[in-house]
Formats: sequence, structure tokens, C-alpha cells
Amino acid sequence: MDMQVQNFDGRQVRFDRVWIEQILLQISDAFEIRIVWDGNAALLTTVMAVAGGVMGGYAGGRVGAALGAGIGGAAGFGVSTVVSLRQIWETVKERLNELLFIVFNYLRRLDAVDYMNAFRILMRCMESRRELVFTIVEFIADKLSTQVMSSIDYHH
Repeated sequence: MDMQVQNFDGRQVRFDRVWIEQILLQISDAFEIRIVWDGNAALLTTVMAVAGGVMGGYAGGRVGAALGAGIGGAAGFGVSTVVSLRQIWETVKERLNELLFIVFNYLRRLDAVDYMNAFRILMRCMESRRELVFTIVEFIADKLSTQVMSSIDYHH
């Protein structure tokens, strides 16, 4: 394995970027991390929800506004594409660069001596996996300003 010095937030850290990417993508596959991927569709969803709420409110009061917003939002959401993190990784990896550092630091916390052994520990411990997946999902949602889904709730 080729350990290289990576620069994260002004700190020099020694790890194999490709290997950490593979860990991230394996976790993404295992927990079906999916991203709503279409900037125009996300905007359309918001516009449709607002328009539905306004029209529903005008035509039917509060109940009409709630129903209109729900129907309008669903119509806008219907045109968005949900893709796996692996499918769009090459497109978004520069924007999510810190995510590699998050995964690396999480693994170091499990096994300070050898982060490769830490990955094996991680995959055996459901609570650790859940914690890391929630962190990954929240980070991606924040960085890409989009909805991110995972099957983690279904893994018990």
C-alpha cells in the first residue's frame, strides 16, 4: 500500500487516499447511500410545493394549502433522480474531499495502530457502522445541499 501525505485543513496526514475512498464506497454500497441528484429538480420541488400551497390556500383554506403543498412537492420530487454515491463519486469527490478525512479519523479512533484493521473492526460492529453512516449521510447532505437517503434504518 502506498501511504501518501494528504493535506486536510492545513494538516499533513499520512494515509492511502485510494484505499480510504474504497472504504467509503463499500460503506455506501452496504448501506445503500442514495443522493437526490438534480439541482433543477430540487428547485422545482420547492417551487411546486410553494405554488401548491398558495393555490391550495386560495382555493381551500389551510387544509387546501397543506394538501396543495404536498401534491406540488411530490410532483417536483418526481422529476429528480436518486443515485448511489458510487455512481456520482467522480463528479462530487472534490466537493466531498473532507469526507475521506472523516472516515480516516473515524477508523483511527477504532484502532490507532492500524486503520486497515480498524475497517475490519468497523464492519463487525453494527453500532460503529451506524454512527459512521449517519455522519457520512449528514455531511453529504450538508455539503451538496440535497436529500440523502440510506437503508441504515433497515439494518438491525
